[in-house]
Amino acid sequence: MNILIVDDERIIREWFHMTVDKLGEEYHIAGEASNGDEALNFCRCHRIDLVVTDVKMPGMTGLELIKRLKEEQPDVRSVIFSSYNDFQFAAEALKLGAREYMLKAEITLPALSEILQKVKRDIEFDQSRTVELDSLRHVLNQNEQALRAAYFRELLGGNSQAERQFSAQMDFFRIGLEEKNLVLLAVGIVRCTEEKGKITDDVLLKQALINVMNETLRNETGGGCSFEYKNGVYLLMVNASASSIESQREMLLITASHISENLTTFLGLEAAIGISLSYSRLNFLPRQLEEALEAMERNWFYGDPNIAWFQLPDTGIYSDQAEMHALKPTAESYHRLLEERKPREAFETFEMFLKQAGQGKRLMPKQMRAVIMEMVYAMINRARTFQVPEEMLEGILNEAAQQIAHQETFWELGKQAEAALRELVQSMETSRKRVAEPIEQACEFIRLHYAEEISLARVASHVHLSRNYFSELFKKETGLNFNEFLMQVRMGRAMDILQQRQTRISDVAAQVGYANVSYFIKLFRKHAGLSPLEYMESYGVSWPR
Repeated sequence: MNILIVDDERIIREWFHMTVDKLGEEYHIAGEASNGDEALNFCRCHRIDLVVTDVKMPGMTGLELIKRLKEEQPDVRSVIFSSYNDFQFAAEALKLGAREYMLKAEITLPALSEILQKVKRDIEFDQSRTVELDSLRHVLNQNEQALRAAYFRELLGGNSQAERQFSAQMDFFRIGLEEKNLVLLAVGIVRCTEEKGKITDDVLLKQALINVMNETLRNETGGGCSFEYKNGVYLLMVNASASSIESQREMLLITASHISENLTTFLGLEAAIGISLSYSRLNFLPRQLEEALEAMERNWFYGDPNIAWFQLPDTGIYSDQAEMHALKPTAESYHRLLEERKPREAFETFEMFLKQAGQGKRLMPKQMRAVIMEMVYAMINRARTFQVPEEMLEGILNEAAQQIAHQETFWELGKQAEAALRELVQSMETSRKRVAEPIEQACEFIRLHYAEEISLARVASHVHLSRNYFSELFKKETGLNFNEFLMQVRMGRAMDILQQRQTRISDVAAQVGYANVSYFIKLFRKHAGLSPLEYMESYGVSWPR
């Protein structure tokens, strides 16, 4: 407990100081003052729990000091030790808020200890009551936020009853929103900008996020609200009340900018923000939810703290086909290295692919997931030729498919894919056996002549081995029989062609050695998991019929 002693007699101050020292370390004389003015100034600059003051002093009296402290610093307690045995003084002091009024002549060490203990209990009681009240307010606030979030989820889901209750619910939650010209903002938290971290508790951080955004909305637009939509993503609802589309966009951009600035300033967070279009009726809210999330998603996915407007399809600013074309050389190198049985080099190329995609923010999240899953699938297919146990490959494939589908940011997606590919590379290197020189020559011959009428006998003759011995050795060293290996080489080349240019599927089949188009399509689907047309569409290429 920090104590300030106020008395115009120095000897009294010294005596009180020495007496308090005898009571132990829990009591500390933080300062001394000879009158009320000095005492008040001291309390303004220091944390004081208790002021012990005389009544009559030059300048401001003890009673005046107690009155001023109650006005300016109501948490500071006061006790009067006086030489005057006057009931009027005592009554006035207690009325002004003094905890005790004692005569100096009657003060003993036990009596002083009892008074200080009483003040200490008062302080502890008030502190515990404050904590309880804060806790109660927090619980009530959380419950109100939960009810509010539940209502808005129903509203955004197109619930007609929720639409009819809109005005009543806005009054109930004390939210200044009107039905006309509602706009949704989706806020995705990208990263924390400060190592020290302003708030480390997740529950408190979410509460602080909502408070900062709600306060910003009130300051910028006079109303609006926010709530958590899913982990890391928050939705804000606001009225775009400006008279023109241009004015609305300007107002919304300013609001979004201030939300972004305040999150960084007060919480050390960076966010990607997407803004929906404005509509005149509540039944458009489900569409606006999709618009706001779509506008936010690309920047959030790539960790880019920017503001984006929803773009109508004919005014979109991204061309996924062009972006995929920019990444195609690296993707082709990855598949070529796999075909050449160089999994370690292919893995390094995949890391380069992720780096390029992350720097350019090239593809929409859905397409990026599809491309990465296809590259994982290609590595699994190659691992089969290294005699990696099928049970292990199935486990890796199932885990990768589940994880990749649920990762919401590019960096999480890349991390999961890298983990799957790294495990595959290690499995292949563990299982790898040195391929006999004749088999190496045979594989190279097949890669050069795959489009021709190529047979087991022809290749065996090329490497100067008997047909039967070559067949057994080829299966032993590659883990595939001759026809399986030839099919994989042909399918790999077909995939390259389908990615790069418009070509009829019948022409693709002929270029890789299949006269029967239906048989080619059947093999391709078995190999790639997609039909040739579906595979083409995943790369954004349109095909002639």
